[in-house]
Amino acid sequence: MRTAKITANTVRLAAISVAALTATAGAAAAGGIDIHEQSTVFLGSASAGVAAGGSIGSMFWNPAAAGQFSGLNTESAYTLILPNSDVNVKSFGGTSLSGAPASVTDGGDITIPALVGSSYGTYQVSPDLWLGIAITSPFGLATKPDNTEYYGSYLGVTSKLLTVNANPTIAYRIAPGVIIGAGVQMEWAQAKLQFRELTGFPPNPASDPIAQFRGNDWAFGGTAGILLQPTASTSIGLGYRSQLTHDLSGGLKVPGTAFPASSTLNLPDLVTLSLRQEVAPRARLLGTIEWTNWSRFKNVSVSFPGGSLGESANWSDGWFFSVGGEYDYTPLLTLRSGVAYEISPIDDPMGRLIQVPDNNRIWLNIGASYKCDFCRSLLHSEETTLDIGYSHVFIQDGAFDDITPQGVPVTGNVTDASFDLVSVGMRTKW
Repeated sequence: MRTAKITANTVRLAAISVAALTATAGAAAAGGIDIHEQSTVFLGSASAGVAAGGSIGSMFWNPAAAGQFSGLNTESAYTLILPNSDVNVKSFGGTSLSGAPASVTDGGDITIPALVGSSYGTYQVSPDLWLGIAITSPFGLATKPDNTEYYGSYLGVTSKLLTVNANPTIAYRIAPGVIIGAGVQMEWAQAKLQFRELTGFPPNPASDPIAQFRGNDWAFGGTAGILLQPTASTSIGLGYRSQLTHDLSGGLKVPGTAFPASSTLNLPDLVTLSLRQEVAPRARLLGTIEWTNWSRFKNVSVSFPGGSLGESANWSDGWFFSVGGEYDYTPLLTLRSGVAYEISPIDDPMGRLIQVPDNNRIWLNIGASYKCDFCRSLLHSEETTLDIGYSHVFIQDGAFDDITPQGVPVTGNVTDASFDLVSVGMRTKW
């Protein structure tokens, strides 16, 4: 009977915890589990101008941007994400925990530092045709509370999501000043979750067992875009990344028990509109509006032999607005900066699961690029540019209102949430 009880509870916890996985923003540094940090250049401008070119990293948002660059080009970027988000449980089972010891109410910082990388390459085949490739990680998270024995551990202990996306593209100039592009997305995702089983009441997190779900899957989609250059000083880019659906297949383990389980992870469409406008011989104004279709993320279900369970999320669409600028301080040194405001897809405490620090955000970013003569000689390249960027992201505090598999309501707050992002990159024309 004990084994049957653990199995039933474990299945329910899987439903809740996989929902938490798909909703967590731990390592992700954008709304939901989206990762904006795909180029050091555009980190410096707060993602302003991302779809309008200026760097081949722009092809993440708009594959047509590859058509701005002659010959053979490569770019790589590496971003260190240093997040913080404190979680506190305020009530459990409808009973206030005011006055309860911090050992059961405070999860501490639930975030884990992460390193995100991206690489790009483009080759001009003919005067009007370009081929490109992008290897990125568009979505991800990593969370684990400092205190794994607080009451929130019944909704999640460790949550991790890794995605690797290969995106071959093609761009073609159909008329002077008009380039179109398209590509294929091939994405692999791996999810890992650990969560505590509630075996009795009152809870005893010091002795209740921890279960683990692990699953992975391939998904396929597309990208498309157009780049308009009506004058030599103006670029307007519109890019699209399609939705992806991962059917995560794997297993669920708890001490003494293991069985197959699966879950569906619905990832959103992304539409990005950007402007890059020269306003002086050495200065450019940048802007971006971005829409993310997180409203397709309605619920998460976990399938297992004999049935399935799920939990509603009902996220809204995400919106991102940024403005920035670039200034060529010298022929070798370019400075850039930008600010952004992001409207989170999580706008309700019932959609903000216990691991989720996500809420509306303000971004403050700076960056620089240096054309390195020594690097060019070392690599025998035509031109090599070193990039650096820094961002601090302020995240609004938020409340969560969740429920355990046994129907026990849990409420609390997420406070002191923020990110520091440090990025380095290199661009080379061969």
